[in-house]
Amino acid sequence: MKKASIILFYYLILILTSNRGFGQQNQKMDSLSALIENTTVDSVRVEAMMALAWEKMYKDPEEAKNLGLKGISFLKSIENLRIEGYAYTVMGVVYWVSSSYDSAIYYLNKSGEAYLKKNDSRGLAAVYNNISLVYQNQSTYPKALDFATKSLELAEESENKSMIANATFTVGNIHYLMEDNEKALFYYQKSLNLKNEIKDTQNIQKIHLNIGSSFHNLNLLDSAEKYYQKSLIFSKEIGDTKAEALATTNLGNLAIEKGDYSVAIDFYQKAAEMYESKLINDYDYSLLLHSLAKAHLKLEILPKAEFFARNSLNLSKKINDHKRISAAYEILSEILENKGDFKAALTSFKEATAYNDSIFNLERTAQIVEIETKYETDKKEQQIILQNYELSEQKAINQKNLILIIGLVLIIILLVVIFFLIQNHTKKQKNLLIKEKEIEIKEAYIHAALESQENERKRFAQDLHDGFGQLISALRLNISNLQRQYSDLETKTKVVDQSEAILNEMHTEIRNIAFNLMPATLIQYGLKEAVREFVQKLNLSGKIKIELDDIEMSGNLSELQEISLYRVIQEWVNNILKHSGASKITIQLVRHEDELNCIIEDDGNGFDKQLLEKSKGNGWGNIQSRLKRIKAEFELDVQNGKRGTTFIVYLPLDVEKAIEKSILEK
Repeated sequence: MKKASIILFYYLILILTSNRGFGQQNQKMDSLSALIENTTVDSVRVEAMMALAWEKMYKDPEEAKNLGLKGISFLKSIENLRIEGYAYTVMGVVYWVSSSYDSAIYYLNKSGEAYLKKNDSRGLAAVYNNISLVYQNQSTYPKALDFATKSLELAEESENKSMIANATFTVGNIHYLMEDNEKALFYYQKSLNLKNEIKDTQNIQKIHLNIGSSFHNLNLLDSAEKYYQKSLIFSKEIGDTKAEALATTNLGNLAIEKGDYSVAIDFYQKAAEMYESKLINDYDYSLLLHSLAKAHLKLEILPKAEFFARNSLNLSKKINDHKRISAAYEILSEILENKGDFKAALTSFKEATAYNDSIFNLERTAQIVEIETKYETDKKEQQIILQNYELSEQKAINQKNLILIIGLVLIIILLVVIFFLIQNHTKKQKNLLIKEKEIEIKEAYIHAALESQENERKRFAQDLHDGFGQLISALRLNISNLQRQYSDLETKTKVVDQSEAILNEMHTEIRNIAFNLMPATLIQYGLKEAVREFVQKLNLSGKIKIELDDIEMSGNLSELQEISLYRVIQEWVNNILKHSGASKITIQLVRHEDELNCIIEDDGNGFDKQLLEKSKGNGWGNIQSRLKRIKAEFELDVQNGKRGTTFIVYLPLDVEKAIEKSILEK
């Protein structure tokens, strides 16, 4: 009969911090609770809820379930496959720990679907491993081994030694449960060697425990005790209460083997205290209660033996483990027989036999299913051969069709290429025409600028000739007369006064010419003062009234901006004086943070804007050329036959930004 050693066959892929004490664990749970309350991000809240459910699954399984279900309710809103796989895995493990195996399988399958969609082989390996553990608890070992093998294959594909070690450990557990202890030891030792190679202490206490259990079953008691003691040390260091409880239970089992029943009960009582205060695991606790019943039976303390046996039976029925139920009925039958209650003992013995038969029937059914599967497989192989022949014929037809399709596709590609070449050529032609037009416009601007310069030179020469020529002749005549004709002082004084008046007039003429060329005020004091001087001169003439509003104009501009804008104002005002018949002009200069606005309004006659745009005169061309030079824009509000014209200039103060905007618009 298989010895009553206990195996710790849970392996949880989800890794939280395991090497911590209860104080650290409580601190972590408090931090997770605070995060759930304060975060506004659903994905963060879900992960925190699942992490807290994981922490609480042994201490408060109902609260762990509630937290997990709340977390899962948020999954649709976040649509994240990684978090979905993680959440369903935690939920499956929580139900597994509380012995709700159907629910555990349901959620672990949901987790597997998420990891398949994500193409996450590592996550899928963890899910297969956990499903295997659930089937182990249900004593459905063929299914458990199938999923454990799938998990190991995925781990080996990933070449992750830690995953391989954990999956190998699970395969060893199943062989142990199938009572093949030598094969179990082979997988356990392989897992332990990998763990030592990569210095991975995760689950190291569990591996030592299970190696001890295998040696125990092989009746190598000294080796079993050695590994149980190592497991106990690692469990206490890591803070794994469950492993510590099972190692303590197994040391009690060894004492039973040696006949030290009192020592065994001491170990069992220590383990029971751990289950009652810190752990909730019906399967392991049912094993412990069975061992307590057996020890008290050996000491002939029959009331306590019956008490522990019935408690073990109740827990075994709760988790629906046929092997555990059969074992509980068997020990109960023996206790009742020793008490002299033979009728009840016989009933318990029959129940034990019935459950043993059900286990045999389940295993036999599995074998029948396997044979049927092989038969169906052979049948399908014959069908596949026939289908392959049909497919080969269809393949030949498909190849012909494929050649035709490829030909059509190549023709379509060729047509598309030709279309794009034509389109590209048309686009290049269009761009060439645009560039030619731009060159023509630039040439027109250059021509206008040169013509403007030439006219300016002519006007300057005319002013010098007409103004200075006459004045110089008059001055020369006065000086000549002063030298030759006049002898009396009074006459000479009069001639000198006349000469001085001529010199003053020449000085005024020079200032006017210089002002027209480049006002000194503009150079020395800036645009604001230059415009103010320009307005004052025109107002002194009495021909027109000009109002200047420059209160909101502060600071200077660049030299190019000030000169260009001054010439535009000068040119536009001169055009008003020449053509509009206006009696009043208003000039406003308003400076904003990144732009200067110049607004010129008059009450003169309106005109047709299109005539101005078609004008061949230099004035309008000069205005446009100067504004373009400083990246300024303008707006003209005028109507033919209606009095009043408004001319607005928008001058950007940041020239670099204006250039960038101009390039982007092009």
